[in-house]
Amino acid sequence: MGDPEKSQKIEAIEENEKQPNETLIQLLSNQTGVSAEEIKSIFVQSEGNIQKVIEIIKEVAPSYVAIKGKLQPRRKGELNGVFCLVARGVTGEMLAYESWIGPKDLPEDFDVKATWESVHSYIISNKDVHDNYAKRQFDKIIDRLFPHTTLNKLFMSHINVEQLQRNITRETGDILRFDTVVEIDVEKFNEIRYRLSPLGKKTEEKPDLEEKQQEESNVGFQSISLACLPRLDAVNGKPVADLQKGDMVEVAITSNNPLGKFMNRLFAKNDVNPKFKVKSLQQLPSGEYLVRLHISDDIEGIFKGSGELKVSVIADEKELPKRATYYVFVSIILFVILFLYLVFRR
Repeated sequence: MGDPEKSQKIEAIEENEKQPNETLIQLLSNQTGVSAEEIKSIFVQSEGNIQKVIEIIKEVAPSYVAIKGKLQPRRKGELNGVFCLVARGVTGEMLAYESWIGPKDLPEDFDVKATWESVHSYIISNKDVHDNYAKRQFDKIIDRLFPHTTLNKLFMSHINVEQLQRNITRETGDILRFDTVVEIDVEKFNEIRYRLSPLGKKTEEKPDLEEKQQEESNVGFQSISLACLPRLDAVNGKPVADLQKGDMVEVAITSNNPLGKFMNRLFAKNDVNPKFKVKSLQQLPSGEYLVRLHISDDIEGIFKGSGELKVSVIADEKELPKRATYYVFVSIILFVILFLYLVFRR
């Protein structure tokens, strides 16, 4: 046997040794959701380096699941709806959820089989500023029907999508009292696509709410935030989700810092129930609402609550005891000036 022929055989043997056997390829394909052909290609590109193979598979293997759905009424004039939720496939942890429920008809060419990014974007562009009752009830239905285990089964293709569609139809009929045709589509995608999506970019760019509050507190005394507890009124109250800028909300100041304690004593001494105007309303990823109240130019009140929580709102600002409130705010301003003077004097 000549040297060239012998050399070619040796190279062929070495090349075959780099190729994984078919059993291993099929096992990796079943466990990761990556096709056998792609697994083979990854082995070739990584030159048999198992660490490289793992890193590449982590990037390209499906690891997220998106569930997109639309609701269309059987009778004209009833509510339409769209929802989109994104979760981690293995754990079933929900990362994002958006929904829209309203009387407006969906576009004729709207298709839940489109990419989850486009469905998510459509909902965001049509989302109401203030969530309505039907939406809040529908969101509860989705939360109940899609626990971690169900989302994981959808990711693993171990659950009947048609059964989920029937469950949503039944729940919306029982709770919201309207008959709908429900269509659901399940989409799996990988880490790379998540990073390139609006959700991935938002995760990288948007600081955590607590970190942001900490940063604001470290800037100086430009703004002081006091924790508050709203007064509840189950009969005549207004849902937190429906609060608007300028609404006068009755609260109790629960902050334990010196200013909060001082204000509580001051309100009690003047026999005044604290009432402050809503400055802003923000829905958190958890579904709760963060409400900021205007106390003065440098002081704000903050409380969190679910959208359905009914809080006491004063309809007529004239009901406020103006004289007592005037003295309260004068005292607060004097205290803040004294407080800042003592701090900066150190």
